[in-house]
Amino acid sequence: MIEWIQATTADWDWATFWPELLGKAAGVLTGILLSWFLLIRRRLKSMNRLRSGDSDDVLFQAHYLHPLPETADASHLPSPPPSGVPDNRDQPPRAHYQLLFRNVAEKQTVPQIYDNPAAAELVKSLGDETSLNQPILPTQDTIGFEVINDAASWMSGASATSANSRDVWLFCMTAEDRQVVRKRCVRCFLIRPADLKRFHDWDWCRQNVTVERPWHWFRIVALHRVARLYADQCRMYSVADKATAMPLVDAQAGHRRIMALSLGLIADERPVSKPVVIDWDLQSKSPLGSQLTLQPGAWPDELVESA
Repeated sequence: MIEWIQATTADWDWATFWPELLGKAAGVLTGILLSWFLLIRRRLKSMNRLRSGDSDDVLFQAHYLHPLPETADASHLPSPPPSGVPDNRDQPPRAHYQLLFRNVAEKQTVPQIYDNPAAAELVKSLGDETSLNQPILPTQDTIGFEVINDAASWMSGASATSANSRDVWLFCMTAEDRQVVRKRCVRCFLIRPADLKRFHDWDWCRQNVTVERPWHWFRIVALHRVARLYADQCRMYSVADKATAMPLVDAQAGHRRIMALSLGLIADERPVSKPVVIDWDLQSKSPLGSQLTLQPGAWPDELVESA
């Protein structure tokens, strides 16, 4: 064996062999170390995103106004009022509904909904421009129409084979809570027109709606702002479309940011906790609450719903 090795390596240029061997070994080790570093860095970035709540998720959530009994336990009412103010805690609460919202489709990511990278990047950037006062994605022009249309089409396809009876649901894309809750992602709201119209009046919201968790007051504010924007949209599109209107020319430049869809979703839901009454006076004094635009006034009778 030794003689065979000696015979094989007799003509080798050792002055060249060792530098090449060491150079290639160094290159392989460097590649392994760089790959390991990039893998660890990628994992750390993913962990940081998870901790911060940053996400590419797209959630499809239906909203329900669950009627409450006429007589309710007063244990969930606010604390006793100050001295000199009548204590009405023994009376039934004025709230008549509990707001419930549930995921009604499989969670997706932005790249799964949008195969076009430009559209996916646009959705992420528009989400950063929203706020609790303006929760709906500020889409514009043709590409904005395509952003909404693709998500609405995905939702329609997901419920196409549903056994539930179909009803008209309003669909809008929001990121209303990017600055106020843990998970920052795109949320596609689904709500029936009659329910959304009720949220138009802030006095009605604060007097009649309870929630399942104290921090869900964000969603009441978001639905109020959606209802207000929906009323503006109905005013804008109160005139019937012209017979010569073309979707590629007329509809997309100033498109509807709230769309009407026929979907087979669950008609009603059940709460998972007792109603929580929000102390709106306290919330209005907070730094965030003082910046909100909350407007009283019922849905205008003259507005014709425009799909």
